[in-house]
Formats: sequence, C-alpha cells, structure tokens
Amino acid sequence: MKQFIEDATVSLKINGVVTEMYPNLDKEQVKEVSHFVFHRMSMIPVYEQAKKLIDEYVKDELGINI
Repeated sequence: MKQFIEDATVSLKINGVVTEMYPNLDKEQVKEVSHFVFHRMSMIPVYEQAKKLIDEYVKDELGINI
C-alpha cells in the first residue's frame, strides 16, 4: 500500500549544498555564496518538469485524458 506524503513541497537548502561542496568556508562565506545562488536560480525548469510528470501520471496511472 502506498503511503502518500502530506506536504508535497520541493525545497533545497542552498547553504547545505555550499557546505557539502566547500566544507572549509566560514559562516559568512557560506551566507555570501548562498545569497548569490539564491538570487540567480530559476525555478521555471523545476515547475515545467513537475507539470510534465503530473500530466504523465494523470494520463498513465489514473487513466484521465482531458
């Protein structure tokens, strides 16, 4: 039996990625890099990917073609 998630939010802790890639940066450097990345990332590709997958699932798994 499938267990469905209650909150289907996608999130990314940019500072976690920064520290994973560059563990020797100090806190201020991590903040600086995270700030830079945050303001330059585009969520549009993620949004478009989600729409495509939703459409596929509804058509293929639920059998609904609108």
